[in-house]
Amino acid sequence: MEDASSKDQILDAAQTLFAAQGFSATTIKQIAQSAGVNGALLYYYFADKERLYHAVLQRLAGRLISRTMMPLQADAAPPERIRGFVKAQVETFMAIPELPRLFMREMLDHDAAHAVEQIAHLAATSFKGLCDTITDGQNQGTFRSDLDPKFAAISIVAQVVYFFLARPAVRILLNTGKDIPQETALQFARHASNFALAALSTGASGSGKPPKGRKS
Repeated sequence: MEDASSKDQILDAAQTLFAAQGFSATTIKQIAQSAGVNGALLYYYFADKERLYHAVLQRLAGRLISRTMMPLQADAAPPERIRGFVKAQVETFMAIPELPRLFMREMLDHDAAHAVEQIAHLAATSFKGLCDTITDGQNQGTFRSDLDPKFAAISIVAQVVYFFLARPAVRILLNTGKDIPQETALQFARHASNFALAALSTGASGSGKPPKGRKS
């Protein structure tokens, strides 16, 4: 019978080390030592470092998807679903700070070669749900019809991703000290939602049509 706690310890240690050092620089020995297990037990669960890395990426993507899909599937108007999505994204990154850092390392170091399956899963779930929400808003006349839902979804996601990837700089810019307080992160979630919804809005300044007297 497998010891789930030991497996989780290994995944937790690997997640921290892969995020801090990258895949290539992290060794199985380091992971085993950090997890407090012997190498034999680690190899019992994972045949090699690549499969362990894949399991870490899969677990992280699964957690992000489970949290962000809930507001997108809620029985609410498109603007409220987007607010819920952004808030869930911020809360997930606050709870799992390694998540955006590890995926960014993978993209920079390996051109996302190890994460194709996880990104495809995100595309078919959370990203599709966000695109569908934007399309619903367009069909209802709430959101601008001239915007590409996929580009708009990338812009919404990117606000939060950058905030956390640039965390050291953001701490300095906002003068928050050694870390970003949870309340500050939630304030940013509200800002990011407002910013996205202002861009999506069919209001006079965001209709997608040029002002009178000016050619497009």
